[in-house]
Amino acid sequence: MPAKKKSKPVRVTRKFLLDLADKIYNTKTRSCLRLCTGTLQNGPDPKDPKRSMHCGLGELYFAMTGREPKEDFMTEDGVVELAVELSTVLHEDEEFEQERQKIRDLGLDPVVEDNLIEAYDAVVFNSEYHSVEDQFRDILNSIPDVNDSRPPGLNVDVCSYETYRTRARLVAKKLREAAKLLPE
Repeated sequence: MPAKKKSKPVRVTRKFLLDLADKIYNTKTRSCLRLCTGTLQNGPDPKDPKRSMHCGLGELYFAMTGREPKEDFMTEDGVVELAVELSTVLHEDEEFEQERQKIRDLGLDPVVEDNLIEAYDAVVFNSEYHSVEDQFRDILNSIPDVNDSRPPGLNVDVCSYETYRTRARLVAKKLREAAKLLPE
């Protein structure tokens, strides 16, 4: 039997995340995808046995790679880091380098330029600075919390349609927040 072909991960863009959010919970039709709790992947969907049930990050991983999280021994942290790596978010190094280039473009004496760049780096790395990349990562890291939360009045242990819909709505909201940080 031939080995499974490993699919190439997709680029995580604003459109990709918004499309995934709509697949998980469509605000216009109020249709939702059933999400499991507590694990990236948890057996077949109770209404569609051909579909593996995932949590929010499990759906993100499956959408990015076309592979099941269990196949790759994936963790929640691994999904988040892969999403950041594949994303179009302005990564810290690029962001910092753009600011350093602005200093270089001033045409200052090389010693003064070096001192300003050193001062900039010291301020950035010793502050509460939160880059766009960090914000993006933080939002994705919060998905398991909303996926597994117990909204008031809902028993997430009971797999009712309302429970699935609430879970999907909260996860989709986080994906839309993350998408806003990506360029158009």
